[in-house]
Amino acid sequence: MKKSSNKQLLMNKTGDEIQVALVEEGRLAELIIERPESRRSIGDIYLGRVHKVVEGLKAAFVDIGQKSDGFLHFSDVGTTNEDYRALIEDDDDDENGGADDGDDSTQTVRTGDEPATGANVKQAARSGSKKPSADEEERAEKRQSYTQMIAGKLKPNDSILVQVIKEPISSKGSRLTSDITIAGRFMVLLPFGGGQVAVSRRVIARKERSRLKKLVRSMLPEGFGAIIRTVAEDQEETLLKQDLEKLLAKWTQIEEKLQDAVPPQLIFKEDSIISSVLRDSLTSDVTEIVANSPVIYKETLNYIQWAAPEMVKNVTLYQGKLPLFEGYGIAKDVESIFSRKVWLKSGGYIIIEHTEAMVVVDVNSGRYAAKREQEENSLKTNLEAAREVVRQLRLRDIGGIIVVDFIDMLDQKNAKKVYDSMKTELRNDRAKSNILPMSDFGIMQITRERIRPSLMQRMGDQCPACGGTGVVQARFTTINQIERWLRKYALQHPMKFQQLDLYVSPTVVEPLQNSDMKTELKWFLQHMLFVQVKPDESLRSDDFRFYSRKNNKDITAEYGDI
Repeated sequence: MKKSSNKQLLMNKTGDEIQVALVEEGRLAELIIERPESRRSIGDIYLGRVHKVVEGLKAAFVDIGQKSDGFLHFSDVGTTNEDYRALIEDDDDDENGGADDGDDSTQTVRTGDEPATGANVKQAARSGSKKPSADEEERAEKRQSYTQMIAGKLKPNDSILVQVIKEPISSKGSRLTSDITIAGRFMVLLPFGGGQVAVSRRVIARKERSRLKKLVRSMLPEGFGAIIRTVAEDQEETLLKQDLEKLLAKWTQIEEKLQDAVPPQLIFKEDSIISSVLRDSLTSDVTEIVANSPVIYKETLNYIQWAAPEMVKNVTLYQGKLPLFEGYGIAKDVESIFSRKVWLKSGGYIIIEHTEAMVVVDVNSGRYAAKREQEENSLKTNLEAAREVVRQLRLRDIGGIIVVDFIDMLDQKNAKKVYDSMKTELRNDRAKSNILPMSDFGIMQITRERIRPSLMQRMGDQCPACGGTGVVQARFTTINQIERWLRKYALQHPMKFQQLDLYVSPTVVEPLQNSDMKTELKWFLQHMLFVQVKPDESLRSDDFRFYSRKNNKDITAEYGDI
């Protein structure tokens, strides 16, 4: 219905679910969803209890009251405290010091002067970067020394203040840090920052960087540090001071709550999804902010009036007859998140497959193949696919290792064009990423920062029929497994004429009943066992259960493999 080359923030509330969509050029670019049972935990601060310390992993597991213990790597333990600063003390550099805003300002913020860890050095070697300098090597050795020191200090049952920097994914607990940061609109407060001030690298003008550093440093209480965010550029002193006062007030509340806290306990909850999105996504090119809920509209208006009063005119309460996402033409984009196949305008398409270790994307030319010469066709399809792949990574919030299989091209110049296009598109992504050039086989490897499960994992449930594989085991394979179980059971249990009940999926019952010889009679003749087959709709087609009719006991695992 409405198209725009600028950005729009659409805030849709349906029941207990809140969906916030970032629309770019009329298409959905990012979607954030929050439900009561799965609220975002990035930035939450806990008083945790050390459960165990594993020196081999250089990490501790910390009980913070969640289902699984949080993971605290030694490199994330107190890297701003006095012990660490004594090991690696750097002069503050107004010209060169900097920080990235990152995907979410509540994650660990790294300054441009951060020392290289052993992992950084190895990663640089793997990605083909230049060899680490002697200074970087020395810093890595110091970090190694520091982690050994931490291993000696952290003990089971110790209380420790930690912050969530990555949400639980699958069976893994939250990733934690004891480098506490509190994110604001214009800066990130470092309560243990020791007076250090850094400016986002995206603030390019040297004069403005110097102004911001001096201004914020003059405001900070002793012992505190700060990261100045990109949106602080050219802002007045009054706004920066108000932002800092809010952050200091939050830290005071944390200190007060800590006095009577007993681990594990939540000490500080991050801002609501609305405030968080506005804080991190509100830029000058956002021309429209629409909410379909009066409560969300009021919260949005209050925030905008403080943070960017000149944008109050852009905030509206949706009054359309159609649902909000339908009215703005992005409902189909939301539905497409669950689709494996994504069509390209040219007629080609990409296939997105999730595996345990990575996400694999396959690029296909489709009906576009016959329209042009092969090399030109492959290049155009690959360039379009590169843009769409990055869009889908942002939209689905896919992180970790991504492997893209592009259409083969003969000219290396064309492969570089695709690589350059992918790099350009990734610059618009707030999540940090690394990318390698296309290999001779047309494969491109990407790593993208993952701080929470992908949108598909959060919005979807595992298929009960296939267990998430997308493929259901053939019924006759299950029947063969059943017959192997019976042979093994007969060998281990020599008493004949035992009575068993076999429960299988109704889809497996059908071929058992339609065989030439009645299956139950065949099994009796082969094994001298009375087996009665019964359908069970709760079982998958690759599963079965044997019960002893004598005591109604499940003996499947006891007498054989399943």
